[in-house]
Formats: sequence, C-alpha cells, structure tokens
Amino acid sequence: MSHADVEYRPDRPPLVPPGGMDLQARDMTATFSADVTLAEAQQKLAELGQWLPVDGDATWTLGRLVETNSTGPLRLGYGAWRDLLLGCQFLNGRGELITAGGRTVKNVAGYDLTKFVVGQGGVFGRVVTITTRTYLRPTGALLARFAPDAWQINRLLPTPCRPQWTAITTDAMWCGYLGDERTIAYYRDAMPSHQPREIIARTVEEDTRHRAELWQAAGVDGSFRASVPPVKVLEFAKSAALKDWSADAAFGVVVGMATAAQRQTITAAVRQASGTVFFLEQGKVQIEMDRGISELLGRLKTAFDPDGNLVGVL
Repeated sequence: MSHADVEYRPDRPPLVPPGGMDLQARDMTATFSADVTLAEAQQKLAELGQWLPVDGDATWTLGRLVETNSTGPLRLGYGAWRDLLLGCQFLNGRGELITAGGRTVKNVAGYDLTKFVVGQGGVFGRVVTITTRTYLRPTGALLARFAPDAWQINRLLPTPCRPQWTAITTDAMWCGYLGDERTIAYYRDAMPSHQPREIIARTVEEDTRHRAELWQAAGVDGSFRASVPPVKVLEFAKSAALKDWSADAAFGVVVGMATAAQRQTITAAVRQASGTVFFLEQGKVQIEMDRGISELLGRLKTAFDPDGNLVGVL
C-alpha cells in the first residue's frame, strides 16, 4: 500500500465554539469551551437548577482551573477535577486537536488523557473544551465550627454528619454542609451531638464566599501549596512558622502565602512531615523533584510538544 492510499481521519472540530456551552440537563453533564469562566458556567447551570461543585476564583476560565488543578475544600464531598471530568479536548505543541473521553464514564480503552491534562499547567497541551459531570444545585448551607483539631474529621466521616467540605485554620476546624431544605434541617438537628462550638445556617452564596476566602491564596503569585499527611497539618504549620494559612483537613493540602525568606523553612518543615510543596512565583511553579520523575516528565514533554512550542507554568 502506498502512502497515497492511506486514509487519514479528518481533524475533529472543538465540541463547542469559543465561549460555547452544551448543557445536557437530563444526563447531568455539560461541555464547556475552556475560555468560559467559572462564574459564567455557574450562572448558566443555575438556570437548570444545577452547578459545578468546584472551588476556585470565579473570574478564572475553566481551562485555567483545570490546568492548574484548582481543587479546594469541596473535594471531600464531590471530588476533584480528575473525578468530575468525563472528557476534554486539547491542543498539543503542533496545534493538533486531541480528543479524550466523552459524556459517559466508561467509553474508551487505553490511556486516560482526560486526567492527564489536569494540573499540567499547559506544559503538555492547552485545554480547548471540557466535558464534566454536573450536580443539583444546593439550596441551603450549614456551617459547624469546631476547635482546630485535625482528628475531628475522622470522627465525623463515619457518621451521618459527614461534611461536604472541611477546612482547618489556626483557630478553627470548619465543616460545611450543603443540600436542600430537608437535608439542612437534618444536619441542624443532628449536629449538636458532635459538640461544635458554633452552628451557623447560611445561604449557598455565603458558603461559597467563605470557602473562597479560606482558599484565596491558591494559584496566587507568592503562594505555596503543600501536601502532608492530614494528621500532621497542625504540626507542619507550627514547624513552618505559618501565620496566614488554611488546609483541606481531609486531604492534608495546605495553602498560604510565603516570602522568599520563608521558603527554606517551609521546605524543611514539609520534608519533616514527609510531604511535598511547590511555590508559585511570576506565573511559574517551583517544585523539587527527584531525577527519575524529572526525566519522565521530560519524555512526556517531548511526546506532546516535540518542537517546544508550549510554555506552561511548571
């Protein structure tokens, strides 16, 4: 067979045009152009009584949130981007559109490139569209404030009062609950048995603003993001001499601001806690990694961007 006899599959176009959205309300899935902001997506989904359970700056595009793996406290109740995404399209270094996944959970065999694009910072490809699960939008929220005890989440998880999100700071452990009126009423009646310091009923919007305040350092220049065993969060914060910080109490992800002078102390503290840390400065992620991981990432970079056209944040 000659080269001229080979049939080539035509390039597949983006599933939606720039700024476009394709909402499948009955299937509770949606496809968004990567340039749609989180605020725009939430506003459109709200018209259908749905939402994206995602923490992140509402002014950021969905593509940026996926590429930076902007995952906050809601990860406990709804999963992270790697759990929410069903498919994506991205451009490799040669401008070729690669389509991975789709609307169904199990629809392909081979490498799961959908998860591969999460958190890669544009180094291996630029996200063009994403297809994601959606959820029913909660109509109410409840907040329980406990003492800053990292073990509190372990005591709550096996109970009917398992929170949808948690965050721990220097002075409190925050546990958030989202749902309809009946669900929130149940949590309000059941929560006193767990002896929180305070129980606060509030709107979904107030809950969203609070999570944003707790997670405002994520993705900001001059910030750090550390991962340590959840039970060592407070020990790490003390050892690193952190002042303004918050952590996902369930997964041990700590975010905060760090000056250049603080980085050495934070790095030493995270090593002591058997964790990892990266710093974000001038749009670039600075992270220490061993030689084997570095070489593997280099090979992946060559595969997806052989001409070196993609410049990401890593």
